[in-house]
Amino acid sequence: MKRQWSMIGAIILLLLVAILSVLNVDSVPLNFGFAVVEWPLIIIIFVSILLGAVIATLLSTFKSYKDKKEHTKDSQPDSKPLTRTDKNSKNLDK
Repeated sequence: MKRQWSMIGAIILLLLVAILSVLNVDSVPLNFGFAVVEWPLIIIIFVSILLGAVIATLLSTFKSYKDKKEHTKDSQPDSKPLTRTDKNSKNLDK
């Protein structure tokens, strides 16, 4: 069922993109500071969305990598093995 909802969402998104493409075909000037170019508005919108998605993906990947690294560092056992009395005292602390 989840896959069907994903497909429906993709179709709706595709229809929205098609509508945006038809409505935004006018060329607009884009000033880069050192040059001015005229591109269709839809290309500027797509590039902006694509850059946003890439930046969000990179930030998410970096955060998940950092969290995974911290988790593996925290889950590593101590360097010295616990003795029987150490194990009992840890159980009492809980």
